[in-house]
Amino acid sequence: MPRSLLVRSSLVFVVCFAGTTQAAWEQSEQGETAVFKMQNAPYPHESRKEGFKGRSATYPRDPHYVDNSVALFIPNGYKPQERTDLVVYLHGHGNHIAKALEQYKLREQVVASGKNVIFVFPEGPKNASDSGCGKLEERDGLKKLLTEVMETLVAEGKVKRKEIGRVLLSGHSGAYLGLSFCVKHGGMGECVTEVGLLDASYDLLDPFVAWAVGHPKARLFSLFTDHLAADNVYMMTEFRKRRIAYELLDDQEVKPEDQAKNRILFVHTLKLTHDETVQWLERWLRASSLEVR
Repeated sequence: MPRSLLVRSSLVFVVCFAGTTQAAWEQSEQGETAVFKMQNAPYPHESRKEGFKGRSATYPRDPHYVDNSVALFIPNGYKPQERTDLVVYLHGHGNHIAKALEQYKLREQVVASGKNVIFVFPEGPKNASDSGCGKLEERDGLKKLLTEVMETLVAEGKVKRKEIGRVLLSGHSGAYLGLSFCVKHGGMGECVTEVGLLDASYDLLDPFVAWAVGHPKARLFSLFTDHLAADNVYMMTEFRKRRIAYELLDDQEVKPEDQAKNRILFVHTLKLTHDETVQWLERWLRASSLEVR
């Protein structure tokens, strides 16, 4: 007789039956959200089988690296297409899916952008000061995750086809590592059309540069506070060496047309704190090439 496990979250009830997962979709003013347990979520992963020792704390495997949750959000008014456009978002240090969704109003920002897109939010290191991204560090890790996402959406009757359209990648702070591996060898190739770094340019920057150089239509956006100025200057220098045009603006002077016309845009902010930079997710999405709902 199959065993069942009932897990309560602040978002949904997730019920697992003999290896498969069914999730209840939470309805809200913004749209519908569900959290699924997925085999290709970042964790669990061998890289954290013994946990992780950070600079100031040690994080055991359980509970920090055992959650294979992936949240899916479909905004109200979403119109299924032949190919599904996706936004993949990764959280930073000391966070988790439920907290980040509320703290940064991520669903509200997706809705406010007006874009016809499904939001994909995999769990990273849960409540840990760690930039690791588990399976997303592996070759084709992003492809495997999004293949499972599309299979889930089809099975749930939310879309009719498994084909993926454009993939936009974004994240905050420590998400830089996962985003870097996704553009370097995530396996989605030409599907990855835009990357939005929200004060998330700490290291592993060369893959972002190589991706933007190698894909002439790719769009790179980096919003940064003072503490990441040198890292963004590094990327700008690399683009200049390759004679790739970019723009650098202060956040107080950026207009929608600036975001729309500049394929590679760096925005420096003196006004926003590190956490407040996430509020630019909406503006980044609004300026993207995605279709409106």
